[in-house]
Amino acid sequence: MVMRIYGSGKTDQTKSARKSSKASGDGATFAQSIEQSSSSSAATGTARAAQSAPVTAVESLLSLQEAPDAAGAQSKGLARARDMLDILEEVRRGLLLGAIPQGKLRQLAQATRQQREGLEDPALMSILDDIELRAEVELAKLEQ
Repeated sequence: MVMRIYGSGKTDQTKSARKSSKASGDGATFAQSIEQSSSSSAATGTARAAQSAPVTAVESLLSLQEAPDAAGAQSKGLARARDMLDILEEVRRGLLLGAIPQGKLRQLAQATRQQREGLEDPALMSILDDIELRAEVELAKLEQ
């Protein structure tokens, strides 16, 4: 982002302060009030400093930024699953019409291989194995 400054511009005239003709009180009371306010503010400043939390280290913030994003990985997995469901729907339509496109079957087999990466659930792995096997069988039938 580039910010250009073309000068300070014109400033408005300030009005002069009016001096009161009569000063109220003497200098001793003013000095006492300053002394009281500075001693009370010093005490509250010390109390505030004692109550403040320690400053977090920059390393902890950087480590948070380097942590893997679980939501991002989950959204990628959901997107791949939706793509696979779309391909399965097209294969189902092809089965009902009697003409399954070979490209869709190859795409389905490839999608199951990609979906299997990083999975730990054995039931889901079994389902993906069945889908891939069925896609390969249908491809073999079409090639004969």
